[in-house]
Amino acid sequence: MFGWLPLAIYLFSKLKPSHHAVIAGFLLAWMYLPQSTFKLPGIPAYNKVSAAGYGILLGSFLRDREQLLRFRPHLLDLPIVLWCLSSFCSSITNGLGVYDGISATEGKVAEWFIPYFIGRTYFGRLENLRDLCFGLLLGALLYVPMCWIEFVLSPQLHRIFYGFHPHEFGQSKRSGGYRPVVFMKHGLMTSMWMVSGSLAGVCLWMSKNLGKRLPVFNVATLPALGVLIMTTMMMKSFGAIALFFIAVASIVAVSRLKTFIPVLLIGLIPLAYECTRGTGLWDAKNLIEASAAASSEDRAESLAFRIRNENLLIEKALEHSWFGWGGWQRSFIFNEREVATSVPDGLWIVALGQNGLFGLATLTLTLMVPQFLFLAMYPPARWREPQVAAVAPLSVLLGVFMIDNLFNDMFNPAMLLSAGGITGLCVGRLRGEISLLHSQTSVENDPVFDSGPRLL
Repeated sequence: MFGWLPLAIYLFSKLKPSHHAVIAGFLLAWMYLPQSTFKLPGIPAYNKVSAAGYGILLGSFLRDREQLLRFRPHLLDLPIVLWCLSSFCSSITNGLGVYDGISATEGKVAEWFIPYFIGRTYFGRLENLRDLCFGLLLGALLYVPMCWIEFVLSPQLHRIFYGFHPHEFGQSKRSGGYRPVVFMKHGLMTSMWMVSGSLAGVCLWMSKNLGKRLPVFNVATLPALGVLIMTTMMMKSFGAIALFFIAVASIVAVSRLKTFIPVLLIGLIPLAYECTRGTGLWDAKNLIEASAAASSEDRAESLAFRIRNENLLIEKALEHSWFGWGGWQRSFIFNEREVATSVPDGLWIVALGQNGLFGLATLTLTLMVPQFLFLAMYPPARWREPQVAAVAPLSVLLGVFMIDNLFNDMFNPAMLLSAGGITGLCVGRLRGEISLLHSQTSVENDPVFDSGPRLL
């Protein structure tokens, strides 16, 4: 974990351009470092996400300082700032004190803001975002042989290399077999990682951004992509697989039918769910009934358990509706023996319970705004252009990530790199247009300013 800091600096000295070092440093840390947390005095908890973020910032400061100094804040960065500050507001309004508020805010900055900031700094151009898509594809391919090992041996790699299982082992058993975990926190998280890489690969292939042989690996593209998708299908995560097919179908619909409606729905579904559930307007009983009719008894019961938990947690969260209950499991429900009887599963209900409606709104905007910025910058007619089509999956993955986290709390820093990069792309475009108005000079040859109709 601590050795990752000098390794990140080394990557900046070896990989050019510098955003390649960022991709390698962040994704490799996320994929291979252990699921451990070190609590050190005076700084936020040190885990694989903060190790990746600190390492990249240190490497960038020492080897690529000019890039960091180019960053300028923008109004579009406000959602992530408010999301980080929501923990401070929750601590103060619950009487937990300034120190608790600062500590909670530092944790959010390390986990959320730093990856977003790195994305804003390094991925504000189409070609850089395309390279990030390549990174997701190559990262998922690196996981393929390890997934196959765990298909056969059960999830053992984390225990073999680090001495412990990252989660309850029993939850890896699925349909008479095993769902791989590798070095992630849970099999569901690994499934979504494989979905992200598969979607990136499919879109890169459809947009003709992949040659006959994959970069870095130098293997035949179509067989490698086929093996990746087959492995993803074997992960035994029904929700993740369904989201993969929905995302692919939506992207194809945009480029072929020239309508944003399918992709727009992916972004609006989590918003609608949070608004109706978070305000107590919908108890989701009909969702349980629909699941029972459409899926197996085990999956229907799992959903029913989560919904029942949510209903109880929503009721408690709305007692402190604006800023939530703060940390320390204060938003949980306990019995008379002080044992938690209802534990949140989804990221959204965690945000509502801890940080209230304010926190939930700012979290949602952090992930939703970049999606709609991309739709505004690139109308459907442009989604068949190779540069735009290669980046489109990153926008769609933000919506897929939000949908998945309605029922799971499965963080993925690559989504924040994407959110920051897409926001940076928009900020660069807006500032360039303002500069153009003042200077009356052409920017047609700047890669950020692609020709064609746009809404911004």
